[in-house]
Amino acid sequence: MKVANAEYIASIVGGAKTGAGARSQPENLQSGEDPYAVLMICDNGIIFECNNAAGDLLDCKPSKLTWQHIYSILPQLADMSLMRGDHLNPHLRFLSRLGYTFETVGMTGAHFVSTVFFNEIETLGRHFLRIILRPVFPNQALA
Repeated sequence: MKVANAEYIASIVGGAKTGAGARSQPENLQSGEDPYAVLMICDNGIIFECNNAAGDLLDCKPSKLTWQHIYSILPQLADMSLMRGDHLNPHLRFLSRLGYTFETVGMTGAHFVSTVFFNEIETLGRHFLRIILRPVFPNQALA
């Protein structure tokens, strides 16, 4: 099942159109040196790509995050729908703009607080979410 999903996502993300109707596509997150943890998730909440900073923050290899559900990392999202129709849930967009902090759970079970930013990306008619995690200093409280 994982292979079929990987091939399906690769076919969507990898097949870029050129010309006037082209949409930007998510870049390979491993190629850049981003200081923040970045996760790419499908509209159903499954992580299909992340950068090395995400692996460092969540205390695992990036490959261990792939195919995990975002709820396992951000449990507060379990009570919210990620998408509303074909777009990012407006409430999540609002929280993102406020700099709302979410409880974040690393793969080893460590709990900490992160500011979470949600960006919607449309590629070839499919919607993906880019989630950026910025850890908050330990002396700051959960919002």
